[in-house]
Amino acid sequence: MSEPRQRLRVVVLFDTAGFQRSLPLTGAAARTLHLNRHLSKAGAEVTLLLCDLNPRSRPTSHWPFPVLYLRYEALYEDTAPLTAHVKDLAPDVLVMSNTQLTVRYGRALAGATGAALLYEMHDDEAAVARTIGSGEWECRQAAVLQAAAVATADAVIAFTGRDADLATVLRAAAVHVVPCGVEPGPAPLRERETAGSAAFVGNLYYEPNARAAAFLRTRLAPALAPRGGSVDVYGRYPRALRALGTGSTVRLHGPVPDLPSALSTAEVGLAPLDSGGGMKLKVLQYMAAGLPVVGTAEAFAGLPDPGSFALVSSDPSMADMPGLVARLQDDATLRRRLGTAGRQLIETEFSWATAAGLALRAYQSACGIAGTTTAPATGAGDIRELAGRTPYWLHEWRTREEPIMGDTPAPATGREHPVLARLASEIDCARQAAESALDTVFDHAAIVGYGGRSMVFLSKTAVLKIYTHRPTERARREIIGLRLCGQVPGLRVPEVVGHDDVEGALSWVAATRLDGTAPDDIHNQDETRTLGAVAARLHNLPVDALAGLPAFGRNIRPLDVDAHPVRARLSAVLAKIEAVQQASCVSGFVHGDYSARNLLLTPGLPPGVIDFEGCGVGCVYEDLTNLYVQNCLIDGREAALALSGYADEGARLGRTSGLDARHLLWHTARYFRWVLQWAVEIDTALADQITALAPRVLVALEAEGTPQL
Repeated sequence: MSEPRQRLRVVVLFDTAGFQRSLPLTGAAARTLHLNRHLSKAGAEVTLLLCDLNPRSRPTSHWPFPVLYLRYEALYEDTAPLTAHVKDLAPDVLVMSNTQLTVRYGRALAGATGAALLYEMHDDEAAVARTIGSGEWECRQAAVLQAAAVATADAVIAFTGRDADLATVLRAAAVHVVPCGVEPGPAPLRERETAGSAAFVGNLYYEPNARAAAFLRTRLAPALAPRGGSVDVYGRYPRALRALGTGSTVRLHGPVPDLPSALSTAEVGLAPLDSGGGMKLKVLQYMAAGLPVVGTAEAFAGLPDPGSFALVSSDPSMADMPGLVARLQDDATLRRRLGTAGRQLIETEFSWATAAGLALRAYQSACGIAGTTTAPATGAGDIRELAGRTPYWLHEWRTREEPIMGDTPAPATGREHPVLARLASEIDCARQAAESALDTVFDHAAIVGYGGRSMVFLSKTAVLKIYTHRPTERARREIIGLRLCGQVPGLRVPEVVGHDDVEGALSWVAATRLDGTAPDDIHNQDETRTLGAVAARLHNLPVDALAGLPAFGRNIRPLDVDAHPVRARLSAVLAKIEAVQQASCVSGFVHGDYSARNLLLTPGLPPGVIDFEGCGVGCVYEDLTNLYVQNCLIDGREAALALSGYADEGARLGRTSGLDARHLLWHTARYFRWVLQWAVEIDTALADQITALAPRVLVALEAEGTPQL
């Protein structure tokens, strides 16, 4: 019996700023993900070497094949780690799509393991440069560099016949056409009998897409507005373009992880592209969703007979496009016929599975001629200089890192919070998505939550929270906490009006706005007693109602006991009584940040409670600790009043057990230890306050008999 044939080993090198975790933000990123996922299913052993400066691009378990994350330096400065990775993987095929890197060291990388080098040619780069207004000399340089990449490779992968012809002219050793594809998914079921919105999909950092979006706002949207139509734009956009979604019928949604669901609400797919290259993935996505398409001839490159599934603009200025969209809005039969034809073409010819089969055959063919190509003389000055330039995607990345978000700098420092600066575009995308979903407008200026863990935006009737730290977890806690506590008698709690919690994006929750002001008079005894009474009402939620709520907990780590004697004493006292006090915990609902700042009082109305992003199931003394430390020990409220308010309300609600002062002090000491883990670095004033308060609490905790609070 013969040995089973070894699986073809494929290594793909991809550098970009195009992912948020495993969510692709650009067409090239989407192709890299989906083609190689199906290539793995088709029998190849695929590993992706990914270099992506997006801070949310780090590989996760959601990737369907192995991913090795590379730092920028490994591709553009010291390539020794990259070479080591390639040698360890010992691929049969090395696939590169970056023209510069293919020229610089593609041949050397492939030669290190005897792999076939394939250059995946995404565009006619000289043509793209020309259509976005580059000078003729720059266009000629782009052509020279791409010719060198084609000549370097053992084979070229082109997306369209047009690009394959270019590769042949550039004297490629072998050329294979592997078009883009799309996941067909279930066939659209909804009959589109009424006119609705039009959709545009695209990364607006890419100049042709940005021009298309400008066309939608200035030419198409005004024509659709009198007819009640609108344009929904899905994809990443820079802050400079966010005005596109302000005051018009164009709505910016940002990147979405479930594009088919988003497109299910549209009637028409738009592709007003006056330039570009390769194959337009957006058009395939429209077709898969069963949408008729309106676009330019350029938009349909690589697709047969676009007139069978689209209305093609014949005017170089696209002046006829509003009329074509209106024609589709008025003709449900035409919409259905074109949409059905496009869907059938996807199912038969342009799925990712079909594209992966073509790629596998191309890679196997290239293995037979690996190493026979004579690389061009990359030592020539012009080629060396061109190949060493900063990549386009890095220019794109740097334009995203504007230091200030919003139109008005913070008055105190002239700069926004660093989290706002670092995640400005992601926060803007989430805000725009919420505005679109809720049909409302929130202020652009953010209220920054403690430590920058969340950003709050206000409208007249709603509050939007966008979570920047553990966003999925915090959004989930917020939603569950609001819905649970909305059932508590004698309390007002905001009502959830919308939320979005998606992989690879910032989660957000919008809720109704409560009237009232936070109690700020520390000498007002009624307010102080109310603080305790409201905590008792929250803690009266039955335990069996908390089944879906995650556990509450503080990540308490060992302290550097040598840094301060108070730290050493805290650690010693807590270690001595840990086991006994753990057994005294009372399980129930924990707000997680219960204090006066999260209480809203209005005469004649029940108290309101907000900010549930830290809530969970734990010992109810955690909330009493927050109240005791923040509003009594630090702010100066009378602790006896707050705690008697809690005890009296608890008794009214039928709670028979009284307050355990020693257990409260134990939680307080644990809280101090937790604060001193991080406050020394980010909130020195708080750290100093806790250090000063700790000896008093420890003396009370170690005293005989009933301790004094």
